[in-house]
Amino acid sequence: MPAAEKRRRLSPVERRERILAGAMRVFAERGYEGASMNEIARAAGITPAVIYDYFPSKAELQIELLERQTAELLGFVGEALGAAPEALEERMRVGVDAYFRFVEEHRFAWRMMFRDPPTDPEVAAAYRGLGREATAGIAEFIAAGAGDALAGEKDPTRALEIFAELVKVSQNGLASWWYEHPEIPREEIVKRLLEFCWTGLERVARHGGEP
Repeated sequence: MPAAEKRRRLSPVERRERILAGAMRVFAERGYEGASMNEIARAAGITPAVIYDYFPSKAELQIELLERQTAELLGFVGEALGAAPEALEERMRVGVDAYFRFVEEHRFAWRMMFRDPPTDPEVAAAYRGLGREATAGIAEFIAAGAGDALAGEKDPTRALEIFAELVKVSQNGLASWWYEHPEIPREEIVKRLLEFCWTGLERVARHGGEP
């Protein structure tokens, strides 16, 4: 029997996953704007026409990946926090370490998620929505440990969101830098991020933001 006939035919689910894996790698390496469907097809080991059987456009393919990987990242960090000590400082240490462990173990996924946002309006809107989701998740974490201290703020919700955004931007920015300096141990990256972010949060948690 010819080799081609012996080769097992991929199921629709397997083919779809192969497309997503190939697209994630190409988006990570080339960025959304620089990636072509032909390159994605080559990375997936299929023909370009097959991609359109599953994804009508490059935008929909990117959005699917963004939503999937963001959910995986949030779940990864959430699982780590579920087993963390109650003290806010230790919980923050565990959460930050989990975030950077995800970056370390899922380099293509992370790079795809946090490259410069594309100009495509549909994909850019997805980026913004997922960014808000990430900020909300961090805000929920901070509220669990320092929410009472923020109650005295004129606008506690806004103060909480500002703290959450600061932590998110710090993590993402440092992770981008770390991508170009992979020789630095994760432990050092986590330590520096905590040194930068923890001082303000600690003061709020202990003194309600008062000097």
